[in-house]
This record gives sequence, structure tokens and C-alpha cells, in this order.
Amino acid sequence: MFDRDTHPRFKEAVNLCNDHGVRVARSNPCFELWLIPHEKDYSRPDRCKAMQTVLGQLRPESDRHSTKTPNCDDLVSRVEDAERRAERLLSKRKDAGDPFGNLSTTVGRLTRAIREADQSAHPMGGNRTGSSQ
Repeated sequence: MFDRDTHPRFKEAVNLCNDHGVRVARSNPCFELWLIPHEKDYSRPDRCKAMQTVLGQLRPESDRHSTKTPNCDDLVSRVEDAERRAERLLSKRKDAGDPFGNLSTTVGRLTRAIREADQSAHPMGGNRTGSSQ
């Protein structure tokens, strides 16, 4: 998992991973994009600093001038909403002809895959926290 930021060889890195069978979760332009859809739809292509500002307004604990430590319990409780919003964003990018351009994130695909793998491994559900499996 990585973000674009200002890396000039971003697409080359993604292609290299794909060529070697390494699945990639990526955010363009930055990881903060993945956190915004936990709160609302967001589809304005922008730079990282602007997105950090938006995220700081939505989630004060994520303000770029603070510890930038998100409330993970709250984020996890709303991850499926974020996955749907991120997927809609990817669909818009695909329709525009640049599926992974600025503004896109596939981190929701990663979180969905993790949840589905967990459900397959533990079909009866339940709380496995603290288990000795």
C-alpha cells in the first residue's frame, strides 16, 4: 500500500508490482484521501495539503498540525461506507479515462478483501479478539 505524493515514478512502481503479481493498494495523491470517504463523498482533484486540511476539518484528530493519529475504532465502524464511496470515485475516474489518476484510492478494495478473508476463515463470526488461534 502506498500513495503517490510527488513520486515521479509512481506509475512505473505500480506496473512493476503488477508485472510481478504483487497486488497494490494505492491512493493518488495521498493516503488522506482514503480517510475522507469515511466522512463524506469527496471528488475534487487536489494536492495533498488541501486534502490534509479537509481531513483535519472532518476529523480534528487528523489535523496536520496535531499528532495525526486517527480514531481507528470509529474509522473501522464506518469502513464499508468508505469502501462504497471510494469505489464510486474509482468509477468516475474510469469513466474519465484515467482510473488511478488524481483523485483515486483502492485502499477500500484492500479493506474489503481483508474482511472477506476474515469471514471465510471464521464463517460463524463472533469476536475473536484475544483468542489463541
